[in-house]
Amino acid sequence: MSNRKKGCILFFFLAGLAATAMIFCWPAAGQERLGAKKTSLRTNSWLFLPRTTLLAVGDSLTQGTRDATNNQYFLQNAYLQRVASKLSLVLPLKFSQAWLDVNGNRLNPLTVPTNLGVDGEDIFSVEGYEYYKRAGSSSNYVSSDYLCDRLQPYLFTDMHDKVLYPINILAGKPVSQIDALIWHLNNRTGPAIVTFWVGNNDAALSTLGLGGKNPQYLPIPFDQIKDKLKPVVSYLLNYGKNQGAIAFDPYTAAHIEHNLTDTSDFSNQLNRLVTRINLNRTGVQYFFLTYPYYQEVGYLMGNEDLEFYLSKLGYSIPESFNGRVSLLTFFCLYALVKEGEVSRVPLILGNDGLVMSGYESLTIKNRIDYFNAIISMLNGRPNVHIVPTGDKLNKAFSTGLQVNGYTLTRNWGRGGSFSLDGVHPGHTVQAHIANILLDEINKSLGLNAPLWDLASVLASDPYVDFDGDGWVAGPNLPASGRTKILYLFKDYQEGVQGPAVIDTMTPGEVWSLISDALLEEILGISLIRTEAERIGVVPLKK
Repeated sequence: MSNRKKGCILFFFLAGLAATAMIFCWPAAGQERLGAKKTSLRTNSWLFLPRTTLLAVGDSLTQGTRDATNNQYFLQNAYLQRVASKLSLVLPLKFSQAWLDVNGNRLNPLTVPTNLGVDGEDIFSVEGYEYYKRAGSSSNYVSSDYLCDRLQPYLFTDMHDKVLYPINILAGKPVSQIDALIWHLNNRTGPAIVTFWVGNNDAALSTLGLGGKNPQYLPIPFDQIKDKLKPVVSYLLNYGKNQGAIAFDPYTAAHIEHNLTDTSDFSNQLNRLVTRINLNRTGVQYFFLTYPYYQEVGYLMGNEDLEFYLSKLGYSIPESFNGRVSLLTFFCLYALVKEGEVSRVPLILGNDGLVMSGYESLTIKNRIDYFNAIISMLNGRPNVHIVPTGDKLNKAFSTGLQVNGYTLTRNWGRGGSFSLDGVHPGHTVQAHIANILLDEINKSLGLNAPLWDLASVLASDPYVDFDGDGWVAGPNLPASGRTKILYLFKDYQEGVQGPAVIDTMTPGEVWSLISDALLEEILGISLIRTEAERIGVVPLKK
């Protein structure tokens, strides 16, 4: 070997050795530079910084749901993506999403996601368990519905497969969200930030009056609309009711309690989860987000909300009505009044099972307070930080969030805070949540990630009622299931005083659309699916 070649080899060996030394000595030398220039971390020193992995465990809020569906557009405008965008300006960040197309199909199945949030998750399903109370069973049990267990993308059957794949392949076993998180933590090559926002759904079904098992609740005034629906849909709904698979009275004290997680069960399960996660891991910081008052979402509509919309059709709500009804009940009320069937309205508003009372709302509120108290008990551990999302969102929804001359409130549609489903925040409130989390991360980790300018987000928020007529434009996306009903109320003349789309449809067209959406919803119940196959409504599954 020539002396020149030997010299080149020696040079590159020494250069590599120097670079390695700089990488492993970074905590001493790099911290000095970080302290001196906190606001400009994107320097040459980034070449030697290990990437920080941003991991998230969560439910629909973390997955990015809006309008009761998931896709790339919603995820790009959700709080976690916004957090990642700002953190990447001050940290070398590792973060990836399970992108879905408008039909809910995974776009990048070979990418390993670090956002592990799955729509519908509660404190039990996040570990793969069905909670016994809501399932109508005697004990919790593992459900494949809450595990990513498919070996190929074309075999995906549920949202856990779509979101968590291919972590199950890498782990060599079916994985829940918690399993996926532990796999990430065990296989990381640098520090990690973990956000944990699971627990909202431990109060959600009581608020929504929608979902669950044995029975599945459906908050619609069935007796008052069954003659308006397509005959086969009315038949299947009635069949499900008679078989105990469907119930139309979710807002009774007993049913609300049935759908709420017991405080002792919540506490025991949280302790189990944090033990499995191991909050003492070196190089990992955990951020636990608290829960807002779920029963204050725009999905529940009171006297003032109903009066605002139904008065447009010439109907006035009795002043004596002081409960709140679900958004699905409101849609039925709107369609009936539009058709002139006003005599049915008092019967619906007088149905205790369809109306959440103040006492029932307080029951849910108190349970959420207990959940927050349990989460707050984690405070004080070295690597744990409590994010006050609950308090700050409650304040925003009670007094109004002031943004560039607009006051965003909890009211459905005209309030501007929620998407058309009345549950999941719109773009501006998602950015507000991102700022709450970013602020806590900045304070806890000594960072200076910039916050979002809410005014700039609001300017293009499709869920803000800019013309003040009570309707919003919504996104220009296709719809299925419940979303079809939601999109009846999209205002394609947003910005100009005028009617929403539903006002251009005949009553028959409205009921046909509602029928189709309800059918798509209940076909997920196995007993209903079997009966629908028997009578030829849907083809037999192969």
